[in-house]
Amino acid sequence: MSRTPPNRFVAPRPAAGRARSRHAARCASHLVRCLVGLAVAGCVPVAPTTPVAPTTPVAPPPAESPTAGLSAAPPAPTGRAAGPDLLLLAFDGDAAMLSLVRLSGEVVPLPLPGPSVAAVVPVADGRLVALLRDGDAFVAPGGPAGLLGGSGWRALPLTGSGALPAGTFVWSAASSPDGMQVAAIARPRDAESPGALVIIEPDRSRLDIRPLADRAEGVPPAWIGPGRVAIMERDRFDRPFVALITAATGRVTDRLPIRALAFGTSGDARSTVVVETDRIVVGPTASVLETRRAPDAGPAMPAGDLVRGGVALSADGRFLAAAIEEGDPGPSRIAVYENTGGAWRGVIRIEPPVSASGGWLAWLP
Repeated sequence: MSRTPPNRFVAPRPAAGRARSRHAARCASHLVRCLVGLAVAGCVPVAPTTPVAPTTPVAPPPAESPTAGLSAAPPAPTGRAAGPDLLLLAFDGDAAMLSLVRLSGEVVPLPLPGPSVAAVVPVADGRLVALLRDGDAFVAPGGPAGLLGGSGWRALPLTGSGALPAGTFVWSAASSPDGMQVAAIARPRDAESPGALVIIEPDRSRLDIRPLADRAEGVPPAWIGPGRVAIMERDRFDRPFVALITAATGRVTDRLPIRALAFGTSGDARSTVVVETDRIVVGPTASVLETRRAPDAGPAMPAGDLVRGGVALSADGRFLAAAIEEGDPGPSRIAVYENTGGAWRGVIRIEPPVSASGGWLAWLP
């Protein structure tokens, strides 16, 4: 299902950042429309600079505090290596770069099937699926270990229903809790036009494209249960909301009046993370769906942090990773937090690949 790729694809940098930043205030209204896809005039990616010297970690306030995260200092690396690994799909100009990120701070480059990859997600049996901007797909049967061992990527022939709307291309993706499906967002460069929900079943080589009536933001879909996804969208009056959609039909079953810059769920879909203008909050998905609002609390974050890329919860919701920028401007980092005993604590801040800014994050099972 090849299409002519766009002339230029700019690194995903989803959130407008912290509201108290002058730069965030200038770009907020624009980036909330771009969210995770294009960075256009006046908001170009900031390349990471030299590493920041570690500082003494400051204990975060209790998780139940609704103002948690407004004045904490950045956590220093703890040397902790226990926990799952991360995938980081970052961008250097037009080219995508994939890295395996370990909680020890090690960043290992991984090969990609091509430079125009828009998303890489883990699926069942330890495999990885890569989606190109034109909708073509590849599978790495051996996962990260196989890629490091040289087994490489294989083209995934896809047949099914629907076609990408004219002028759209794939922006982002997320795998289902059982790893048997991948949901992706396809949208045009012009954020004022509707896009489509793309559902892929790798084991069946099946692809189904469901047109969206409203304008989808670029952030990855969030699986909220078997066969159900949540998508950040805007209506014709430019009001943001979270659409709950049945994957098999593309039918919208509800619209949550949540004003957010990003909305995601853990691998088991039981926990939800929401990026707001001044903080990141995390809570049970069931509560979010019932109350129809974002959670009340989240990890403590330094006052200067700007969310400049994706956020991701681990399979069980225990670990949170966010692509951030330390200051305005400042170096790019991957900030990792762990929930222990009901409270979030900073684990480590990891320097991403040189020249990369923002990007998508996904925890491995």
